Amino acid sequence: MGRRGPKSEPTPLKLLKGTRPDRVPTEEPVPEEGPLELDAGPRAVSDEVQAVWDKTVAQLEGMGLGAPPDAEVLRAYCEAVVQHRRASAVLRSSGVLVQGLHGNYVRNPALQIQRDTANTLLILAREFGLTPSARTQLGLDRERPTGTGAERFLS
Repeated sequence: MGRRGPKSEPTPLKLLKGTRPDRVPTEEPVPEEGPLELDAGPRAVSDEVQAVWDKTVAQLEGMGLGAPPDAEVLRAYCEAVVQHRRASAVLRSSGVLVQGLHGNYVRNPALQIQRDTANTLLILAREFGLTPSARTQLGLDRERPTGTGAERFLS
């Protein structure tokens, strides 16, 4: 049976928002502290994805968010950004309609890729507080918290 009510928020976001202490879980697993890193080797990413990764990780660090277990979801976000850019470039150069096999005009398949990646981006960006509406929910102070781990989230 499905869960009722709105989707639960991550505890760090609840703390940043100033959620009442009795509504903040106290016994949940805490991820290991450390840098978000992309592995080298067979799962290495393109230079484009790496550039998006570097920029996004810098933003997350500036907001005091992100932990090593988030790396795979963040990788999916970065790859979706690159795929969205590529699909948009195809649409700019070839247009919304392309000639089909029988000479008739059909909708460009890049439209579906663009739409799918845009949806993926929105979903994942919300998870990391990377949309304007997600940031308004954070209620961050102008002074950035310092420290590591819980100190950073409780300051």
